[in-house]
Amino acid sequence: MSIYTLTPKPGCERYTIQIGWNPHRTYFATVVDFAWDPVTDPDKEPDTVRIGLVETILDPTEVLLAVEPYADIPAGLAATLRADQAAHPLRRQHEHQRPAIAPTPTAPHRPRRSTY
Repeated sequence: MSIYTLTPKPGCERYTIQIGWNPHRTYFATVVDFAWDPVTDPDKEPDTVRIGLVETILDPTEVLLAVEPYADIPAGLAATLRADQAAHPLRRQHEHQRPAIAPTPTAPHRPRRSTY
């Protein structure tokens, strides 16, 4: 898994912006204001972006476009994300399952005699 914290653009300093690759299935991005308190500041509700948490995103440009209004995108970040994906390819469900164990041969079933 990779995760990168990006530098907010001027005016977006309130946000924590992260982007990365999760080899379980997707690229992801989040834009969150962890300091916002709805009780003390109800009129300044922050934007929130969370993509790749439920849906599968296999193109890094999608997550880069989602955070672009909020963060400075370093040159080469798309290539870095693709390299992360290549180094840690998409894991399929069957890769996590344990190998099947072959049944051991047993003696033929013989009914027991009742003692009743």
